[in-house]
Amino acid sequence: PPRRSAIQNWHEANGATNMLAGQWVRPDHYGNPMAEVANVRNNVGLIDVTPLGKLDLRGPDVSRLLDLVYVNKWQNLEIGRVRYGVMVAEDGVVSDDGVTGRLAEEHYLMTTTSSGAGAVWEMLEDWLQTYRPEWEVHVTPVTGGLTSINVAGPRSRELLKRLVDDVDLSATAFPYFSVRKGSVAGVQDCIIWRIGFTGELSYEIHAHSGYALHIWEALLGAGSDLGVAPFGVEAQRILRLEKGHYIVGQDTDGLSKAPTASLGGLVKLDKLDTIGLPELRAAFQRSDLPVLVGLQTEDPSIVPEEACQIVSSDGNEILGRITSSRMSPTLGRSVCLAQVYSSLAAAGTLLTVKLVDGRRVKATVQEQHAHVDPEGERQRV
Repeated sequence: PPRRSAIQNWHEANGATNMLAGQWVRPDHYGNPMAEVANVRNNVGLIDVTPLGKLDLRGPDVSRLLDLVYVNKWQNLEIGRVRYGVMVAEDGVVSDDGVTGRLAEEHYLMTTTSSGAGAVWEMLEDWLQTYRPEWEVHVTPVTGGLTSINVAGPRSRELLKRLVDDVDLSATAFPYFSVRKGSVAGVQDCIIWRIGFTGELSYEIHAHSGYALHIWEALLGAGSDLGVAPFGVEAQRILRLEKGHYIVGQDTDGLSKAPTASLGGLVKLDKLDTIGLPELRAAFQRSDLPVLVGLQTEDPSIVPEEACQIVSSDGNEILGRITSSRMSPTLGRSVCLAQVYSSLAAAGTLLTVKLVDGRRVKATVQEQHAHVDPEGERQRV
C-alpha cells in the first residue's frame, strides 16, 4: 500500500497536488513550483523529505561496515560530522547514495535514496550476516519512525534560531556537513544536520514522527515574517538541477559506473576492501565510459525532454542523452544534465540534441554540473 508521512494530511489540506514517488504519496507542488523555487532562493522554504531511507547504526564496528559499503573512507569521521557516500554493486555500478552522520562514539544515522531504503537495509544485513558475522553492528530501519523536514533558504538559520535554544547554529559552531542533537519547538532529541540538496543554506531535521506536525506548524508560524512557505518535489528537482546534484537512477542507470558520475575525487581505490573494488579499479582505467555533464541549449527557451538523444551533427548516431532538464526560474533559461561520450565532455563542446518533435537544437557543455553557484558559497554561509 502507499506510504504517507505523518504530515501528509496537512499537505493535502493546504493545497498540495500529490504525486506517487515509489511507495510514497508526496506533495508535488502547492500551486506554483516556480514561485516555490524563488522563495527558497530568496527567503526560506520547508519540504517534507520523510521518504529518505533512514537506518540507525550502532556498535563498535559501524565505521568498518561503512568502509565496506561506501566507495570513500569512514574510519576518521568525527562525532558531530556528516559525510556524503556512494555505494556501488559488485559489478561497480552506482547503486545508491546518501549521507551518514556520527551522533556518538558508536551511534550513526545513515540516509539512503527513497527508492533504495529497503534494498540497502537488506544489503547491509546480508554482508553482516554472511561476510562479517563477527562485526558488532546493529541496524534498525527508522524511515517511518523519524519524520524528516528540510529547512532551506538564506533565512533558514534565522528561522531555526527562533525555535532552537540548546544548539549554537552559528556558521562557526555548526559548519556545513555537521550534525547536532537538540530541541526544536520544544521537542527534544531532534537530529539536525546541516546539508543542502537545494544548494542553499539549509538544515535537515529528523524528529520522532509523533511530534512532526507540531514542529512543521511551529516552523511555519515562527517564520511568517521571513516568507516561510512549503515547497514540493518539483521545486526540489529544479533547485537540485540548478545546483548540479545528480539523482541515482535518473542521471545514472543500470550501467553507470563511478567515472560516469564524476566520482573520481570521492572513490578511494587504495582501500583494503570495499564492495565492487576490483570493478572500480578497472573502471578508472577505461576511457570509453560515458560522462555526466552540465548542458545548456543555445536557445534558452527550449527545454529538451528528459531522454532526448544527443546525436551526431550530420546524422543520427547516438552520442548521449539528456538525463535531467528543467526551466530554471533563477537563471531564466533551461538547464540540463546529460550523459555523453567522454570525448565530448570537455567544457565548450557544441552538441546536437534531437527533440521529440524531430527538431535539432544546439547545446553547449558547461564547465561544471552546477548552473547556479558552482563555488558553493550560498550553502556554506
